[in-house]
Amino acid sequence: MGRGTHARLSLVALLATTGVARVVASCAESAPPSVEALLPDAGETADSGAVLPPANACEAGTWCRIGLPSTAVSLNGIWGSGPEDVWVAGSPHLTIHWDGKRFVRTTLDTRMALSGIWGSGKGDIWAFSTSQAMWHSQGFDGEDAGWSRSPEPPVEDGGVVNGPKPTPIFAMWGTSASDVWAVGTSMVRVKSVDERVASVLHCDGWGDAGPNWQASDTSVADAGSPEQISFNAIHGNASSGVWIVGNGGKTRYSAGWKADGTAWTPVNSRSSKNLNAVWCSPDADVWAAGEGGSMVRFTREGGGEYAALTVDVPTTGVLRALWGFAPDDVWAVGDAGTILHWDGKAWTTDGSSQGLTEDLFAIWGSSKDDLWIAGQNVLLHKGSASLPTEIQ
Repeated sequence: MGRGTHARLSLVALLATTGVARVVASCAESAPPSVEALLPDAGETADSGAVLPPANACEAGTWCRIGLPSTAVSLNGIWGSGPEDVWVAGSPHLTIHWDGKRFVRTTLDTRMALSGIWGSGKGDIWAFSTSQAMWHSQGFDGEDAGWSRSPEPPVEDGGVVNGPKPTPIFAMWGTSASDVWAVGTSMVRVKSVDERVASVLHCDGWGDAGPNWQASDTSVADAGSPEQISFNAIHGNASSGVWIVGNGGKTRYSAGWKADGTAWTPVNSRSSKNLNAVWCSPDADVWAAGEGGSMVRFTREGGGEYAALTVDVPTTGVLRALWGFAPDDVWAVGDAGTILHWDGKAWTTDGSSQGLTEDLFAIWGSSKDDLWIAGQNVLLHKGSASLPTEIQ
């Protein structure tokens, strides 16, 4: 496929190539359904025929449903700063906030479906879209999130910042409000095939014009010209650095942003399948997951380089998200209600998720006793807390 043809792909086709085509609606010419139509009235619960119990009737340590309406809602991302500050984002232009006592829905001034949400803390939260946009909030004030659209990141043309359009964004991560990363699809601008939209962006803080986004080229040193690689996920920590994974099994890591850039080191994932998720363990091991039940474990060898090992999992379906707390406590979720757990020896299917059939897109937890999963018309919680069944 030529570069010009690739630039004209529709958003639906573009998302399908990444393995993360999960939003219900985006940028439709007609107005999307109202959020009120997608969330239940007080006392209303969804009749989905599900086996899992509602949250307020759930035993500790089992997965429980938060009541959602039968109308399809794609909950695409979840993140929190702690057990009393949890955010969910989805379609259409919908965020849900949990403050430890109640759920409150908020909307963004957009028709764009949200592909995810991330924050560095209670006062620095980002929502993002595959429709090339980001929104920022300084936190939930009890009634509202105060979302504002962020000035758009730059276009990279051979390393030169020269335009306003960012990539469709699939994931964000960072260490602080002044060290934020965003990754997505590498594209060629329709008006000029010589201008490439960078698939990795970094923000080192805010200036008078807004966040200081800069493009980060992930090409290997001998590539000759900037590579067009779509990256679907990003994560990192102090022991392993920053990791990005994407289409065709492409994997890169770096030591982090230094001054005005970083050097990305390619790693052979031993897979040609699209990788949709990455999680870095405190012991410096790194997990990546994706299409066809792909599960790769990267371990550091004596010389400091990383080697990849393919690990068996009890599914051949698409895996879409990873989260963990320790080297022997890692979770993976994916299509058709797949919930897997790694205990340090093997990946097994979580027995308390029997009867779950919805596609699952995101997982996050503040602790082993506070886990959340978001997906297609489903929001799950696992822990000791008793949660309400409706979203106000």
